[in-house]
Amino acid sequence: MLSSTFRRTSSVALVALIATGLVAACGGSDGSNVSGGGSNGGPNVGAGAQVNLDPNATGATGSGTNEQPITPQDACADGTGTADAIPAVVQMVVDTSGSMDWVPGTEMRARNGQMSKWDITSAALKDAVAKLPASVAVGLNFYPNTNNDMPCINNRIALQIGLLGAANSTQRRNFNRAVDAAGPQGGTPTHAAYRFGEAAVADSMLAGQKFVLLITDGIPTRTLECMGDGKNAVDSAPLIAEVGDDLAKNGVKTFVIGSPGSEDARTDLSKMATAGGTATPGCSDNGPNYCHLDMTTAPDFAAALAAGLAQIAGQIGTCEFTIPPPPPGKSLDVGRVNVNYTHGDGTQSTILHDGSGTCSSGWKYDSDANPTKIVLCGADCDTVKADQGAKVDVIFGCQTADVPVK
Repeated sequence: MLSSTFRRTSSVALVALIATGLVAACGGSDGSNVSGGGSNGGPNVGAGAQVNLDPNATGATGSGTNEQPITPQDACADGTGTADAIPAVVQMVVDTSGSMDWVPGTEMRARNGQMSKWDITSAALKDAVAKLPASVAVGLNFYPNTNNDMPCINNRIALQIGLLGAANSTQRRNFNRAVDAAGPQGGTPTHAAYRFGEAAVADSMLAGQKFVLLITDGIPTRTLECMGDGKNAVDSAPLIAEVGDDLAKNGVKTFVIGSPGSEDARTDLSKMATAGGTATPGCSDNGPNYCHLDMTTAPDFAAALAAGLAQIAGQIGTCEFTIPPPPPGKSLDVGRVNVNYTHGDGTQSTILHDGSGTCSSGWKYDSDANPTKIVLCGADCDTVKADQGAKVDVIFGCQTADVPVK
């Protein structure tokens, strides 16, 4: 039987933040077209809903409120194949300048059990990556990686971009090792570090949306060519322009987190996020609601950083899945595809197809004429991304169950 199965895990932290509209691609839970049911079937469609199911499907009546999920065991299912979530590809560009060794809000090194900004950042990064789904690919570079004034930076890859995979995978372990091996020293050559990190993600051969995540605790003190005294701010306009160009030319979006110490850089960091396509709704580059994730006024930097990373995790999660080629002798019938969702608790439901073109809930094809991907929409995208351990089955052969026409 043709059943396409793929597994997804995602961070469940701060789902409420994600649902507020910070995730543009996915809405809240209202309007969901997930038809619920138990692991052995059961009610899965709202009252008055009309669904059009293959009459051979188990428990199908063609309409009503008590349809069982369409499963690979149904007589109409006629073949199998495996698909994967389209990955998000993220290069993290992390400031490890000497000031990261300070206690947040001070210019004093941590002592007597205090936590430095780097202590907090490194722990938050490892925790955030541990919660990212297997379909996210992550790479890492720190800056400046040198104590010398000239050159002001030693660009190198701390972790090659790779899919995170399952819990305790090699890539996840190597990420933690790279973070543990880093330490604060040197100045803040942000432009050179950003260009290096952006090139790494732009050159990645992995499919999917590409991102840079820049974390910094201060103003750039060196230009791209290492000009500057390493203490005072340099002009950030060329860096901001490059971030915008990279979005336009390479499709690379840039998230920016400003840690305590970046107070004087807030306007420029906000402009970077705006140019990079990740501005928060209703923000202003001139504040007080900046367009990047500004941690400078947070009473608890650790909590704020964890929240910010979880917010970003929600935005980079994917709701797109490849459609595998049918087996020999089979062809794809776009009118006989169904998407089943097994919740983390083992219950099952069928996500209905949205043929309206609005994609406010349910699922759609990336192209009706030549589909290559299944795309979950709105509330159902949000639901599946937030369900750690969820499994989605793409079942071929049974007549597609559609969102009711209102």
